[in-house]
Amino acid sequence: MDALAAEKLITHPEFMSFSLNQSADMMLWIGDDGQLLHANKTALERFGLSLSALRQITVHDLDSDFKPEAWPQHWDALKRAGVLKVRVNLRDAQYCFSPVDVVDTYCRIDQYEFSICVMRDISYHDQQHQRMELMQFSMDQMTDTVLWIDKDAHILFANDAACRNLGYAHDELKAMIIADIDPNYPSIDWPQHWADLKANKSMTFESQHLTKDGRSIPIEVNANFLQMRGEELDVAFIRDISDRKAHEKQLIHVATHDGLTGLPNRDLLYDRIDQAVTRAKRNRGFLAVLMIDLDEFKMINDSYGHDAGDVMLTSTAMRMRAALRATDTVARQGGDEFVVLLDDLALPDDAEEITSKLLRTITEQVDLGIKVVEPRASIGIAHYPAHGHDARTLLKNADIAMNHAKKNGRGHYFVYHHDLSTLISKQMRAISGLQQALDKEEFELHYQPVYRLNDNSLVAAEALLRWHHPEGHLVPPMDFIPLAEESGLIVPIGSWVINDACRQNRVWADDGYATVPVAVNLSARQLRSVHIVRVIEDALNQFELDSSNLSIELTESMMMDNPEKVIKILERFKEMGVSIAIDDFGTGYSSLSYLQRFPVNVVKIDRSFVKDIGEVQNDAVITNAVIQLGHSMGFQVLAEGIETEFQQQYLVQHGCDLVQGFHLGRPVPAAEFEKRLDRA
Repeated sequence: MDALAAEKLITHPEFMSFSLNQSADMMLWIGDDGQLLHANKTALERFGLSLSALRQITVHDLDSDFKPEAWPQHWDALKRAGVLKVRVNLRDAQYCFSPVDVVDTYCRIDQYEFSICVMRDISYHDQQHQRMELMQFSMDQMTDTVLWIDKDAHILFANDAACRNLGYAHDELKAMIIADIDPNYPSIDWPQHWADLKANKSMTFESQHLTKDGRSIPIEVNANFLQMRGEELDVAFIRDISDRKAHEKQLIHVATHDGLTGLPNRDLLYDRIDQAVTRAKRNRGFLAVLMIDLDEFKMINDSYGHDAGDVMLTSTAMRMRAALRATDTVARQGGDEFVVLLDDLALPDDAEEITSKLLRTITEQVDLGIKVVEPRASIGIAHYPAHGHDARTLLKNADIAMNHAKKNGRGHYFVYHHDLSTLISKQMRAISGLQQALDKEEFELHYQPVYRLNDNSLVAAEALLRWHHPEGHLVPPMDFIPLAEESGLIVPIGSWVINDACRQNRVWADDGYATVPVAVNLSARQLRSVHIVRVIEDALNQFELDSSNLSIELTESMMMDNPEKVIKILERFKEMGVSIAIDDFGTGYSSLSYLQRFPVNVVKIDRSFVKDIGEVQNDAVITNAVIQLGHSMGFQVLAEGIETEFQQQYLVQHGCDLVQGFHLGRPVPAAEFEKRLDRA
């Protein structure tokens, strides 16, 4: 298009009209009297008017605040200035008023004066500004920190909470980059963080903020990528999670530590042992695991109460921690068992020196509040790498060694060796054999007669357990009763003994024999069982026996283990009519005050005093003293282990009531024993 054609085009009326109607701004032509002369399409649409209708009104009809009397003043000002910029409230088609910015320009063509008003609706921008103010106000009321960060890590905006939480003024924060307050995001790492945020749009993660006074605050960041007007921003909402972290730390401590002593528990101990093994493998070093069991702790707990037991446990824990190195771990395994991890030992033998020190520390006196005691402990030691390469194996072998120390005198330590595992395996096979013997009824009761001395009449029998081994030999009680006690099988085996003794007595009665009371021996585990009274009641009821046909024997040491509890159980037996005897009397350390309270019928002089009568003068004196003591307390006295006529005559002379022993009759099976019974 040449210049002449262009000139014709731009002066063409349709060209000018089309151009004005494409404008997003409103345009009005106003006469010098305020009359509306013309408007572009945008203005007509806003007012909801046609061009002919527009020419029927004045500017005052569009702006309710612009009164007719103000027009002359406005026109004079416009003529003088040439251009005026004002903000007015202009109505729309629904007669709603909103603000617009007006650029009013004075024009004169020939003798005609008019103005051209270009108007821009600013209600949207005004609303945006109000929203921005409201948003900033809202963010300033938050307790969480809000930061706007650009792609170069500069802080562009910080709310009031950011200043309160970090201790900086707004201007100080706006002069910083994020690395100044968050050491986890140094400048070198920021580009990667920005790329991740841009890709994910939103990320939540934990970090830390450094305050102006040097404190470190754990935080949770919710970062949001925002693109606005060509600028990329990270809008980060940041919460102080100090309380949550403290609570989590407390929960972790509770989950990994013993509630009473504060020591690491089994779970944490396993983790520390495995970590120590990993270090020892890497450094070709040594470590040791110590399993520690407080001897006779149950007696302290039962005698003085659980509060006293807790004092014992906490005192022991504190002493061990004080006696060990900071690198060592003391943990509570449960009950009265502790475990010590001796880490980074120069030599395996160093563990024994430390263990000796621990034993001396543990055995120092402890004031329980109601009594001062001197505790003892048994300790088993397992070394890495000699005795295991993981926590489970080391703890198992230390436990085996500890049990060996406990069985062999207590109060000392024992180092694991592989022969112990062989011994344990042998014991496990023996325990399995005992269980099988119970299941397959390989046990049998033999009966030893008890005689009254003054007339040599048969008055009772003691039921003694025998095991017919599948290989054909008879296993003596001393070879399996201790193992049954240790394994806990003594409880079901003991119940079998009670039932079978009652059953046999019922058989003798049904066969026409004059029955005698049968005595059965209770074990310590049976006596501690809450079901022992029910077991005896059920056996008597099942076989329809009078309670006088059953006698219970307990050792002196069993009765003194927890005398108050034992007294209650024995009183139940007495109420049932079951006779009670103290076995091995004279070998324990009974309190006479307690003995007087026990509802006992018979005391049995231990065979160790009887067997040397006539050879050892002191034994005869002790035997006589026990007879006199028993009678003075109202008990019948039974001497066991009578093997000679001389022993029997001595006991007759000194007033003993009852006797049993090989001299009078060995334990025999039921079929043979019934030959001694009279017919009813």
